[in-house]
Amino acid sequence: MLPEFLMQAATKVKTALMLKDEKLVIAESCTGGLLATLLTSLPGISDFFCGSAVVYRWDTKMKWLGVQPETLEKYTDVSCETAREMALGVLNQTPEASLAASISGHLGPNAPKHQDGLICIAIARRRSPDLHSPPELMTVESFECDTLIDELQLAGNFSPELTLRQRRQLAAAFQLLQMILNTLEQ
Repeated sequence: MLPEFLMQAATKVKTALMLKDEKLVIAESCTGGLLATLLTSLPGISDFFCGSAVVYRWDTKMKWLGVQPETLEKYTDVSCETAREMALGVLNQTPEASLAASISGHLGPNAPKHQDGLICIAIARRRSPDLHSPPELMTVESFECDTLIDELQLAGNFSPELTLRQRRQLAAAFQLLQMILNTLEQ
């Protein structure tokens, strides 16, 4: 069963997509397809959701989305720079989409200290139906999942048997949904 707080957030995104007549595509790394699962559990979402590329490894990010090897080598995949290239790349690969979101991060355990629980999210938009017009980066931000859990008071939504990594993954998915919703409401 999918967590109710995530289903509520996904439903708000679906409603906003419908009201704005937008089509969304996602590039997911650390959430591993969770956003696609949430959205596709909603009836009628196929009118507004193009799909999700689960790009967990560097090679897949490069081959599927055009993330530059230099970006990964210099900044790693846990970076705003990589999230930016993922969002722009998945939007370029999906002509029918008008909005793209990406997420990359390291949810632990065994992460380097500076990356442990860190996620990076980017949102890009196509302003013109002309596919020769480049998409526009709307926002790119990084977040600490443990801080999100506290600030958004999400801990009460988690089953006690969830691992730290699973709690972080749910918080990351919630934050991505919130950022998509905020972009749609602008």
